[in-house]
Amino acid sequence: MTAACREACCSATPRFTVAELFERGFRRNRATPFNIEGGAINDAEGNTARFSLALNQSKLSELRFRVSSCTTLIAYCEALAELLHGRDAGLAAQFTPRELVAALPGVPALKQSRAVLAVAALRAALVAAQTNSTAHQGGVT
Repeated sequence: MTAACREACCSATPRFTVAELFERGFRRNRATPFNIEGGAINDAEGNTARFSLALNQSKLSELRFRVSSCTTLIAYCEALAELLHGRDAGLAAQFTPRELVAALPGVPALKQSRAVLAVAALRAALVAAQTNSTAHQGGVT
């Protein structure tokens, strides 16, 4: 039996587990946010998520987040940070909660709504980046 490919080679999507994403995400969740930061997004269950990002020529050079202490939410946010690293910000905004759920199999159906929260928080940061870019270009008076 061969191990699952974890690299984005061979047109294969890297496979993740909640446990390993939580471990990496727990550290990233504590990192100092970047200057471009979206507003906090809350869900009906009291969970909160907020992304900050660094851009390099409209590409996501790094993502950080601050989220409530839900293991699944931290894992989903870490998956977004890893999957979207280096991607164009416009394309990243098109990433859907359904794609996030598919990227992290094994999450119980009851917790999959956390993907909606994670993607909404990412999109809020991308809107903040776009607003920041427009302001620097003289588009805001």
